[in-house]
Amino acid sequence: MTLPATGPAELREALVTRLIDDGHVRSPEVITVFRDVERHQFLPGVDQHTAYAEDAVPIKHAATGEMISCISAPSIVAVQLEQLAAKPGDKIMEAGAATGYNASLLGRLVAPDGHVWTIDVDHDLVEGARRNLTQAGTTNVTVVQGDGAAGLPEHAPFDRVQFTVGASDIPVQILDQLAPGGRLVIPLRVRGSISRSFAFERDGQTWKTVSTEMMTFVPLRNGICDDLRTMTDMAGEGDVRLETYPEQDVDLEAIRSVLDQPPAEVYTSVKFRKGDSYQWLYLYLAYVLPNGLSRMPGSRPGLTPNFGWGSMAALGSDTLAYLTKREGEDAHGTYWQLGVIGHGPRATDLAEQVAAEIREWHQGWGNDAPEPSFRMALGDARKHITAADRRFILNKPVSRLVVDWPRKR
Repeated sequence: MTLPATGPAELREALVTRLIDDGHVRSPEVITVFRDVERHQFLPGVDQHTAYAEDAVPIKHAATGEMISCISAPSIVAVQLEQLAAKPGDKIMEAGAATGYNASLLGRLVAPDGHVWTIDVDHDLVEGARRNLTQAGTTNVTVVQGDGAAGLPEHAPFDRVQFTVGASDIPVQILDQLAPGGRLVIPLRVRGSISRSFAFERDGQTWKTVSTEMMTFVPLRNGICDDLRTMTDMAGEGDVRLETYPEQDVDLEAIRSVLDQPPAEVYTSVKFRKGDSYQWLYLYLAYVLPNGLSRMPGSRPGLTPNFGWGSMAALGSDTLAYLTKREGEDAHGTYWQLGVIGHGPRATDLAEQVAAEIREWHQGWGNDAPEPSFRMALGDARKHITAADRRFILNKPVSRLVVDWPRKR
């Protein structure tokens, strides 16, 4: 009989085992630093089991109660470190110091001759990260109060730049602070709530991904590239909220009451089974729908969301259509048939539009197509990247982000 982990050393080893078994860590160097760095030391006052659990731990909230800083879930930390591929001797800049935990891992990866600069916008977070790093005995990390999107040109060039906060577009100043052959890892919102962590390297006048993973971080704030998120409390019963961003063309006053209007339900023939990922469907819909997708967490009587936490929703200016599912059985076992439920003046039209795009995704790509890659360019170089399917070209205020996504055969 295997006894549950109790002390911090056992909890840390159990954490590493989970990360390996789940495929979140692969390289021996990253495995070693996860074993060496005591995560609970960066969360003073937090229960040790909570510190090593597979979940983010909030460390600061806004006056509204919204979480604005946290220590990321271990799997998220691990995947980004694998994307970064830091080496001994590297100079690294991290945007988003938080507790200092990720910076301590980076410090170990670049030791003995490398150095890490980690930035946070709040004085209390900077002081807390410094204390935690000192207690952990980390000597090759400098904590700086400032705007991560502006970087640290006085210490550039950097071999690696890592953002552990979310952005809506590429912070231009950062690219000039990368050394030749350098790599930028940044969680970037595609459109609406759909975000991925991109690992970019130069490709002539443009940039290409060497890795991309689905993940979401708290957004940049109080700087030059703030990513302004709005959480709207939906009218009526329950605690449903809708997440929106500035690029989405939505009348929030009109849309906040649409769940009180009659539903329009459309089901597709697309089936998901246990273990199937939604990330590629979400990415596709983020590109092809004008407002992408928005998170709609919460519950209320009559709402049948796709997951226990809530659902993703497509938005019109005064209408929404959220994803739903119904369970069935066939010769291959249990499945969940995807559907869309619309509310608002254009409920039927929007639900049918989203359902049609789900069918198109399933027929052309689905979860069987080769994984997509991305190209990115700024300024005049944007004309150098295009796509045969114009829907796969996303023009942001600063950058163009093109997805190269072969159809399945």
